[in-house]
Amino acid sequence: MGDRRAFPVEASAGVCRTLFGPVDHEELGRELVGKLAEMSAEDERRWDYNFQSDRPLVGPGRLQWQEVAEHTVPAFYRETVQVGRSRFPLLVLRPAPVQPAALAVSAARVEPARPPLRRSRGPVSAVGK
Repeated sequence: MGDRRAFPVEASAGVCRTLFGPVDHEELGRELVGKLAEMSAEDERRWDYNFQSDRPLVGPGRLQWQEVAEHTVPAFYRETVQVGRSRFPLLVLRPAPVQPAALAVSAARVEPARPPLRRSRGPVSAVGK
């Protein structure tokens, strides 16, 4: 038996079939924009909130939004950011705790001072000759 390949090298182009006819990309784009606007309006009515401007809607509604101080909400909401349906931690830099003076001195490692190394200018003796 020879080296038979299931797909010859000449047939490297992929198969592409149009099952539902040609796609009108402009019409598809208009449909998508319309559907997104419809979903946005539905969410705005549901939550009484304008997500594009990130503000609650003015006037009487089903929900009442009220602003709260940052320190009154759990740390989970302050130290994370929501992207889509997922929350990711923010990089929060906190100052390092200050150590008492006694601990700081005992934790420091002091190396004795060493004289600098010097090269000799004399001839190098060969050992073992």
